[in-house]
Amino acid sequence: MTSKSPLFLRQYTCPLCDTSFKSYSVRSSAIYVEKRESDFHVLYRGPSPLYYSIIVCPQCEYAASNTIFSKPLPVPQQQQLAQALKVLKKSDRPDFCGERDAHLAMQCFQLAVRTAQLKRVSPGELAGLLLGTVWVAREANEPEIVSVYRKEALKYYLEAYNSSSSQIGNMNDLQAAYLIGELFRQEKDYQQAINWFNVVISNPRIKSEPSIEKMAREQWSLSRQEAQEQVTKL
Repeated sequence: MTSKSPLFLRQYTCPLCDTSFKSYSVRSSAIYVEKRESDFHVLYRGPSPLYYSIIVCPQCEYAASNTIFSKPLPVPQQQQLAQALKVLKKSDRPDFCGERDAHLAMQCFQLAVRTAQLKRVSPGELAGLLLGTVWVAREANEPEIVSVYRKEALKYYLEAYNSSSSQIGNMNDLQAAYLIGELFRQEKDYQQAINWFNVVISNPRIKSEPSIEKMAREQWSLSRQEAQEQVTKL
C-alpha cells in the first residue's frame, strides 16, 4: 500500500483574469508543528503549510492568501490591478503552482505584498503579509530581505495598532503589542522593545492571556540583557 502524498491540488479561479488553475496545498493530516518562535513563526516537520498559504495566478500574477484569493474584486479595482500587474509581470517567472521550497514561498509572499499594496488594503492586512515574508525569508537564509520586510512589517503594525483598539488581523491588541515589542527587539531597538513589553505586562487584561504574559516577561528580560550587552560593546 502506497502512502498518501502530504500535498494535494486544489482548484482556484483568479478573481482578476478568470483563469482556472490548480495549486498545491498541504493535507491537514500531514501538518506537524516542530517549533513556535518568539514572533509567532511556526516551524513544521515535513511540508510547511506556510509555503502554500499564498496563491498566485499563473496568468496575471495576482497573489493573495488562500483564505481570500477567490474573493470577488470591485470592477474599478479589477481594471487598475490588471493594468498594473500587466506592466509588472515577468516573462521568466517560476511555476508558483507546483511544489515550493522556502525561496519560492518567499517570492509568492513578495507577490502577495505587491498585490496588497496595489489594492491598498488595511495596514494590519499588509503587515501580516510582510511578516509572512520575514518568516519564509528567514527559513531561506536571506537576512537582507528579512531586515527590509521586518522594518516594513513593524511600520504597518504600528499604524494598525494606533488606528485600532481591538483586532489587528487575527490578533487582539495584547498579542499585537507583544509582536511589536518583539519586532523592535529583533531590530535591536531594545528600549522600544522594553516599552512595548511593558504595555503588555501592565495591561489589566493580561491575566486572561497567560501565554502572552509569559512570552512578554521572557522577552522583556531578554531585551534588558541585550541592551546591557549593547552598551558594554560601545
